[in-house]
Amino acid sequence: MQENRTSVVIADDNAANRMALADHFDTLADFVLLGEAKSGTEALDLVEALHPDVLILDDVLPNLDGLGVLTRLDPKQKPGVLLLMSCASDQLIQLYYQHGASYCLLRPASPELVAERALLVAGRHPFPSNNTNSVRPSRTVAELLRRTGVPAHLQGYRYLKDAVQYVLDNGGDLCGMTKELYPAIARKHSTVPARVERSIRHAIEVAWNRADLTELQRLFGSTINLSRGKPTNSEFVAMLADHLRGVAS
Repeated sequence: MQENRTSVVIADDNAANRMALADHFDTLADFVLLGEAKSGTEALDLVEALHPDVLILDDVLPNLDGLGVLTRLDPKQKPGVLLLMSCASDQLIQLYYQHGASYCLLRPASPELVAERALLVAGRHPFPSNNTNSVRPSRTVAELLRRTGVPAHLQGYRYLKDAVQYVLDNGGDLCGMTKELYPAIARKHSTVPARVERSIRHAIEVAWNRADLTELQRLFGSTINLSRGKPTNSEFVAMLADHLRGVAS
């Protein structure tokens, strides 16, 4: 666990389900989301590279299904596994447990319930549902991104949210954006830094073209210069992080 937080990798090929879980885990102080996988082989690679406390594993995945992932996890570095099942039978559940699943949960399951069971798998007591102290600043990051016009369905939205949270968590500037931030986000999402940079740039372009510039100036004040056009990646991330620091102070 990192800083008394449970580290998690989510493996689900359904983009909507994966994003819903990731967005929820990003708001919880009890967790740190290390990465997301869209296939069984990606899940194995992320577990090997990142050593999460808990792997949230969909049972139906391309390339390698949930059972295949369970059988190939390294016993010496095996995380707790919360298996999300599309269908259930006593025989199938027994098979999953025999191959190392820590807990089996039948879909549909709310992100809140998945998070509670993930804490159980990690050996921690579930947090009370009304515990507002478990909310992380990333919830505000998501709200701010929506206010600036970044569409939530774009991959760049996910990368931007991670970029702002990275700056907030590390308390630094963006001098190392290319050398540190892009690679860190790329590892989390099983991609390459160049794609992270392009996706963030595209998301900013889309947001700038559709945004209410009056609202942007109200949010960011004089840092928005209409004559200069859209901000660079680092400028946009810095504006968001500075705004959130001001809100928190």
